[in-house]
Amino acid sequence: MHEIKKIIEKEYRIYSLISDEFPKNTYILYSNISQSILYNPHIAGKNLQDRLDEMGVVFINAMRDVALAGTRLSNCCELILLSGGLYYNLNHGFKKIYNEALPQCFLGIKRARIEGTEGKFTAAATYENFEALPDNATVIIGDTIATGATMQNGLNRLFDALDEKDRTLDKLVICTLAGSTKGARKLRETEEKMKTLFPKAKLYFIACEQLFHLMPDGTDLRFFGEDAVAPDETNENTRKIYGEYLGREMKCAVFDWGTRCKNPKKHYEEFLDFAEEILSRKLDEKSKSVIERMKRETEKSLRDFEKKL
Repeated sequence: MHEIKKIIEKEYRIYSLISDEFPKNTYILYSNISQSILYNPHIAGKNLQDRLDEMGVVFINAMRDVALAGTRLSNCCELILLSGGLYYNLNHGFKKIYNEALPQCFLGIKRARIEGTEGKFTAAATYENFEALPDNATVIIGDTIATGATMQNGLNRLFDALDEKDRTLDKLVICTLAGSTKGARKLRETEEKMKTLFPKAKLYFIACEQLFHLMPDGTDLRFFGEDAVAPDETNENTRKIYGEYLGREMKCAVFDWGTRCKNPKKHYEEFLDFAEEILSRKLDEKSKSVIERMKRETEKSLRDFEKKL
C-alpha cells in the first residue's frame, strides 16, 4: 500500500511517496517544466535542451529542499551515466542555485537485451572516470529509469570505486524525468545493499510527476497502467492533456531518451512513424487532435533541421 503526501508547495510541488516497495526517501516532483517535457514527447533538439536547462534548476532546487541542506560543496559530485544522464543538465542547475560548479565523475553504461527474453536487460560499464569522487561523498545522479538495470549497474560500480579509493558515502541523490515503478523497486534493493556497505548513508529518489507503468518490452513508460503510481493531480492532468486512451497508449513518456537527446532527426522520424501508426486506429476526437498537432509540429521540426547554416 502506498501513501502519497504533499510536503512542499512552491512554484513546484513535492510529494513524499511512502511505501516499503521503494527507497525510504522517495519523492514525486510535480512541476510545469517537467510536464512541458513529458507531455510533449515529440520535441527534441534545442526546444528540448532549453527545457532541460530549466529542469536542471528545478531538480537542484528540489534536492536542496529534501536532501542537500547542510552538505559541504567539497563533498559533492555528480555521477553522469553516459549518455542519457549527460542531458539532465544538473551542473547547469547547480551553478544557477549555488553559483558553484559540480565536480563530475563519468560512467559509460551500455544496456543490452538478454537474448531469449522479453523486457529483460543487462548492463555493462564501458568507460569510467572517478577522479573527482570525494570522501564522505554526496553523489548526485540524473537519468531515466526503465528496468533499472543501467542505474543498478552504475551504482554497483560507484560502490566499488568508493571501496577502491577507501572513501565513504554520505548521500546518494537520484533524480529522474521518467522512472518506472519497477525501477524504483530495484532502487530499494540497491538501498539495502548500500546500507550494508555504508551504514550511515542515505538514498534520496526524486521522480517527476509519477512512477510510470513499464511495458513488457522493458523500454516504454506509460502514464496509465496497473503498475503506475501517481498523485491524484498527476492523473487528473494526464486526463486533461491526453485523455484516458492516450494516457495508456502514448508509446512512451520520453521515447528513446538517448536518441531523442543526441540524434534529433532520428527521433523526429521515429515519432512520425508512431504518429502514422496510431492515427490509423479508430481514435476519439481528443486523441486524434493531440497526435495530429504533435505530427504537424514534428514535421516542421524535421524541415527546419534541413536548413542551411
